Amino acid sequence: MIAKKVKHKLLLFSALSLSVLTGFIFSEDDPPKGNQRAFYECSEPMDIDSKLIKRKAGEVYFQFNTKQLLTKEEVKVHDFGWLNESPENYFVSYLVNTTDKTLNAKRQDGSLIMIQEAMDEEGEWQPIEYWVYSGCGNSYFSPLALEPEKCIMVPIKKYTGSFKTKIRLKCNTGKNGLFYSQSFSASIDKAQFQREDDPVNGILYHGPANYLDE
Repeated sequence: MIAKKVKHKLLLFSALSLSVLTGFIFSEDDPPKGNQRAFYECSEPMDIDSKLIKRKAGEVYFQFNTKQLLTKEEVKVHDFGWLNESPENYFVSYLVNTTDKTLNAKRQDGSLIMIQEAMDEEGEWQPIEYWVYSGCGNSYFSPLALEPEKCIMVPIKKYTGSFKTKIRLKCNTGKNGLFYSQSFSASIDKAQFQREDDPVNGILYHGPANYLDE
């Protein structure tokens, strides 16, 4: 168990190091232009705390606490190694399972395979983030198994801008296909609708950005 955790952290560190080189992390003084690279590490499953989560019977759902910014203490408690420098740029959300079945979802280097989509001026959902798949098989050795009456914390990147809109999450679970969250109100810069046309780099990968359409 300890060896697996160490291995996981090494892989996560490698992914983070690479993402720094490829522009995943940006300064708040340099606002995002075009789609942003997504990465959503999540906590391990835990019991549903009724003080934190509004329970909906028989559902798998996200609860978005958009005004509750992530704290350094939460980063430490949940061992979010990639958020040490900027937790305040993320808000808290929970993926909750109140069904009688386990939700199985693929994870890549500890992250749900997921992007944000926003509604454009025509009312159509468009990606404001893209995904980069890893070419290393070891990146997928720790899938999520979210049992009934369990939840996970998933910090969500908080964007700002002059365009008020709705945002939702698009998650590729693997064998269970795509999962879309309910929407939440937000604001973005319209430039974020511009898709990434240049090749992107990942672990053992160089090629087009992915929008989880396959």
